[in-house]
Amino acid sequence: MAAWIGGAAAALAVLAFVIFPVALGWALVHPRRAPVDTTPAAWGLAFRPVAFRSRTDRVLLSGWWIPAAGKSPLTVILAHGYGDNRLDASVPGSALMRALHAMGANVLTFDFRASGESGGSEVSIGEFEVRDLLGAVDWARRTHPRQARRIALLGFSMGAVAALMAGEEDPAVGGVVADSPFAALGPYLRANLPVWTHLPPFPFDPVILTLVPLVTGLDPAKVDPEAHMRAFGSRPVLLIAGTADRTIPDRNSLALAHAAAPDQNVQLWLVPAAGHIQAFRRQPAAYLAHLYRFLRRLDAAVAPPPPVGALGLAASR
Repeated sequence: MAAWIGGAAAALAVLAFVIFPVALGWALVHPRRAPVDTTPAAWGLAFRPVAFRSRTDRVLLSGWWIPAAGKSPLTVILAHGYGDNRLDASVPGSALMRALHAMGANVLTFDFRASGESGGSEVSIGEFEVRDLLGAVDWARRTHPRQARRIALLGFSMGAVAALMAGEEDPAVGGVVADSPFAALGPYLRANLPVWTHLPPFPFDPVILTLVPLVTGLDPAKVDPEAHMRAFGSRPVLLIAGTADRTIPDRNSLALAHAAAPDQNVQLWLVPAAGHIQAFRRQPAAYLAHLYRFLRRLDAAVAPPPPVGALGLAASR
């Protein structure tokens, strides 16, 4: 009897070490949806709700089209981070949208699959979000061909990764701003998974990294923007990273910059003491200045950014 009880206890312990991390890994790709609880009207911007399909697998996505006041040929498509939605409250997205509108750009913002009000049930941390972003490019070019003659992607964290990969794939994208991206998902997870799980690396990381892809069908090896950096050619890329980012350390953006060819238009801005996707909040005036210079490469008629005070922002300390 004692041997049976001991064996049962050992079996339960093994199951616990497997079931618990797998359940946790499952939860990471099925995060709770953040509610879309306001609209651009609350910030004084005219907009209209839009819906479109992702490229390839046709997931229904929900977003907003915020037209420029004039006849701008430039559209900036925003790509939010993991666990967030089109509002990108951590950035903060509302102030950034107002700034882009004041600079004369059209803005398209939307919820990735399994986020906000969009369809889908699984967040892939970049693998399938590329399809969503390409669907946004398709919608803008099809629905507003004159306003989307020039397209820039501006992504944050997971959205930054999707922006780099979508921009590399579609030459209709004129340039990409990637704020706090990781260089490659597989190596990133192997080095940083405890940041997300809050569990010791051993024995949980090997179980999660081995079993969760089998359960979900996701392949971290397919999320590798570093491998595609040279495909941008002459199109501009701006990489932004905070030196105090503990979620996706700045060495990821350094690796991405290093992966580009020496003659490519790739710039890296490291923001001292900024945490994860906190560069805009930390240094709003400098952030908008960098964004202005970047967008002028796509459209020389872009207006200078508005004063930071007009956006209700001040640099944090």
